[in-house]
Order: sequence, then C-alpha cells, then structure tokens
Amino acid sequence: MQLNTEKSKSNFISKINIVSSYIWLVSTLGFIIVILLSTKWFTHDPCYGSGCVEHVYLLPMLLTLSFGCLFFGLMILSGLIKIIKKTDQWTPPFNIGSWKIVAINIFVLSLFGVYFIASMRNGVNFGGTYTGNDLFNAVNEYRARKNLGALQLSEGLCDNLVSRWQAVKNDKQHEGFEDWVKTEGIQSQYGYKQVVELYIKSPTPQGAIEFWTNSPGHKIQIDNPQWTDGCAYANENIGVVVMGNK
Repeated sequence: MQLNTEKSKSNFISKINIVSSYIWLVSTLGFIIVILLSTKWFTHDPCYGSGCVEHVYLLPMLLTLSFGCLFFGLMILSGLIKIIKKTDQWTPPFNIGSWKIVAINIFVLSLFGVYFIASMRNGVNFGGTYTGNDLFNAVNEYRARKNLGALQLSEGLCDNLVSRWQAVKNDKQHEGFEDWVKTEGIQSQYGYKQVVELYIKSPTPQGAIEFWTNSPGHKIQIDNPQWTDGCAYANENIGVVVMGNK
C-alpha cells in the first residue's frame, strides 16, 4: 500500500513536469501569434496604449507571457525534483515528454528569432542613414520657417506606413497609394478627409526638403497649411511622408 502511494506521488511530480511543459509551449505559441498579429508580421510599429488600435492585443499578450513564465518556472522546478528524487516517469500522450517539448519550443523560438531578424534586415529598422523621425522633424522645421502649422504625429497615418515605403523602394511610387489608404482605414477608421503622399530618395532629410521645395507640385503640398497631421518613414536613403486632415 505504501509502495503504491509513493509511486502515485512520484507519477504526480512527473505529470506536473510534463503538463507544465505543454502549457509553456502553448503559451509561447500564443505569445508569438499575438506579436505577429499586433505588428502585422513586423511591418507595423504597434501602440498598445488605451485608445490605440492594438490595445485589444495587450491583455492576450500579457496573459500568454505570464502563463509562459509561470509554467516554464514550474517545469524547471518539477524537473529538478524529478532528478533529485529520481521519480518514476509518467508516460504522456503520444509519448511526447517534457524534453521533447523543450526541443520543440526551442525550435519554434529559433524560427521566430530568425524571422524577426530577417524582417528587421529587410528594411524595417536596419541599414538606414536617417529615420522617419528625422524626416518628419525636417518637414516640421521647414514648415515652422514658413510660419505654417506643425504636423502632429498621427497613429492612423503611421499605421503600416512601412508597407508604403516598401512599395516606393520597389519602384511602385504613388501606385497603390489609394489602395493603401483604403486598406489601412485611413479615411473610414481614422476619419481623414484628405490624404497626400510625398516620397524621395535622398541621402539626407535636408536634401529631401530641398528637392520637394524646388519641385512645384511637391512644394504645393509641403507648403499647404490645410495639412494638420502626418507621419514619415525612412530607411536606406528612401523616405515617405504622408499628410492629412480631418
């Protein structure tokens, strides 16, 4: 009778270890999915604050992260107890134990890491000589010198602006701009009545401003006082500025 009780306790520790590893794997997958959805597969800089579009992802992200950390710790603790007390091994479904789950989780995290690094190197953050913020500030500095209203940084206009940058980089320029406005809900969701786009290939933000101000069509837009909001993205000496009003 005592032997059966000890065996039951031994199996219980093993069950905790294996079940914890399963929950850790599910939490990891859930966290990765939330991150990919909220960043639109790393093409969008998300805002998780109150009132932001990605705010709905905040709770799932925190829950999956918390569960992952909790059950990872529980898996490690129960695993140490198994080793120290040399407990019996409980046979899990499909014979997939905690070590196999750890291997699967490491593989999943490695794939996610490779995709993340590849996304960054493909024009999201790396390799640029100046940033969208630098270009945005240059536009506002020019407008200040002309006594025009400063553009307010807009979440709506920034939403997935990197996709427009990628289109310009691929020589599509203004092609597809109206579709982008419609897809991202710039007018329907964020309420912008008019939206305009400027793009440039220039080694500096100042060079971009100089080109636009020396081009009559571009100068009309950058000098237009009706534009109140804006956003910019720049990388690899290519910049895109979107301006609008509500």
